[in-house]
Amino acid sequence: MTADLAFRLDGRGSCERLLVLLHGYGATQHDIAAIGSQVDPDGRYFVLCPRGPIEVPGGGASWYDFDGAWRADPKGFGETLDALDGLVNAACARLGLERDSVVVGGFSQGAGIAAWLAYSTPEASRPAGFWCCGTIVDVDDTPLDLSAARDNRALVLAGRDDPNVPLERNRTQAQRLQAAGADVTLSEHDGGHGLSPAMLDDMARWLTDFD
Repeated sequence: MTADLAFRLDGRGSCERLLVLLHGYGATQHDIAAIGSQVDPDGRYFVLCPRGPIEVPGGGASWYDFDGAWRADPKGFGETLDALDGLVNAACARLGLERDSVVVGGFSQGAGIAAWLAYSTPEASRPAGFWCCGTIVDVDDTPLDLSAARDNRALVLAGRDDPNVPLERNRTQAQRLQAAGADVTLSEHDGGHGLSPAMLDDMARWLTDFD
């Protein structure tokens, strides 16, 4: 798995946390990295933007294979999840940060595996926060156990006209996180499947609230 580490050392702040941004299906690490300066204009975060391990015909990458019903291949999903967990560990070691200072999340397909990275990995890997603009997927027909989200901060970004992730699904995901004890912010905006400027503004405000 390849990765770009964007070091935000531009003199406008001191990097004290790690922000993990996982791209969507058919996109690349460079696509998602473009939002880094928008959501963290003061340079408080190092930004880690890995690339999915599976190349997609026509360009871009995927985090895991899936069938015609969009069900994730459990073996490939697990292997990618383990690799991501190791990558974040290595980044933290390199930067002298603890895993509980990390904020992890993703867009579209990246959101699904980011949720598992946040809440299904070992307790020592639990992040400070989780953000998503996509579906928290089931794996091997098993929903993600969100009990580890208790006392965690979570941001759910939702497009009201998103054909891929209907608004009610986002609302249900936010309710699941809240029921698990997470401090949830649901950000709903007009628009389809994408990260709109209004969503990024909400994410920027959300990111400033970490101590």
